[in-house]
Amino acid sequence: MAWNGWKVIDMDSHIVERPAEMYEPHIDSEYAEKFGRLKKALEENVRKGLPPSVASSRTAVVAPIISDDTLGEPDSFGHVPREFILNPGGGGRKNFGRPDRPDLPRIRPEVNTDPMARLEDMDASYIDVDVIYPTHVSSYCALNDVGFESALYRAYHRWISDYCAQAPSRLKWTVVPNMRDSQAAVKEVRHWAAKDPNLVGIYMPPNGPNNMLLDDLTLHPLYAVAQELDLPLLIHGGTARPPFQPGTFDLRGAWFLQHSLSNPWAGMAAMGALIGGGIFERFPKLRAGVLETAAGWLPAILDRYDAHYALSPGHTPVLKHVPSEVVKHGGCYFHGVDTWEKSIEYVVQQVGEDVLLFATDWPHGDTAWPEAVQQVVEWPNLTDSAKQKILGGNAMRLCPRLA
Repeated sequence: MAWNGWKVIDMDSHIVERPAEMYEPHIDSEYAEKFGRLKKALEENVRKGLPPSVASSRTAVVAPIISDDTLGEPDSFGHVPREFILNPGGGGRKNFGRPDRPDLPRIRPEVNTDPMARLEDMDASYIDVDVIYPTHVSSYCALNDVGFESALYRAYHRWISDYCAQAPSRLKWTVVPNMRDSQAAVKEVRHWAAKDPNLVGIYMPPNGPNNMLLDDLTLHPLYAVAQELDLPLLIHGGTARPPFQPGTFDLRGAWFLQHSLSNPWAGMAAMGALIGGGIFERFPKLRAGVLETAAGWLPAILDRYDAHYALSPGHTPVLKHVPSEVVKHGGCYFHGVDTWEKSIEYVVQQVGEDVLLFATDWPHGDTAWPEAVQQVVEWPNLTDSAKQKILGGNAMRLCPRLA
């Protein structure tokens, strides 16, 4: 498991949900009928040979969207599904981050439902601890019924808590708050923080429904309880699904552009709203990590944020510190890497070794698993101190429950 004696914590792993199967035993009785209609729609997709998805595809049952168009040809008619990276043909996956190396192995779907299978594949990749996020759960914000949205979050939390309880030292999870109902969100966070020590953080998208930014006043009660309970905000993006990120509707549904750009854009906006909105000033003990948005852009965007803070500080009236100083020396901001990024050494040089987090995105198809740890430790200009912190040390500072 551990690499070189260093604890390895994957700060971005996932469950690919099958809500029709997972949630039924856990749904509140008052929403059983509505859940039955959702389950029927998902099962109908399966009968048609389609994925049982709630978002991110043309056939999703909650928020269908075009996210599979090609470049160079004006129309693809859905013939190149965006899920091809999740279900590759043949026995392996393209080693997209290191194309000179052999193919990566197939990802077993069993890891999403069988904790023992998950542990086997974690062992194969030197991972000690998985911090688990859902894949599409936060997209229930597209539902008209806010109460049903909260009920689905509760059902997921009951399921994932049971899943992680089967290997409590190695499987940890993140609670999903309802960003449209801060009272329900605070109640849910308090409930699970008291009930389950395997809960390690609060999952939030980089922006909320209806173009809500993360400095929104309605989120302050959630930030207050996060600070009180010493739970970090874990900001995680998702391509072409609610709550829709920048780049969702202005790139013609071209997967190449959406998947390349949308998460980084969203990460820039999330970081800028938290820092520029003075969230760390208002809640000085709050910590946040931004995941699955790449890290190579950090030095460049901090240059721009610093310049614009100097140019017009009146536009960030609560912020009292230079943005780059908040990131480098504040101890409140952390950021996940894509392990295949070729800029990791440069980012460490620019922002220091106390900021970056190891993150694989496994078992999604665009993961470097099982080579992710190797990709980090092979950089010759990263010190052992930087490697140890990236692989797990920084995660334990961000999430005290991991320590």
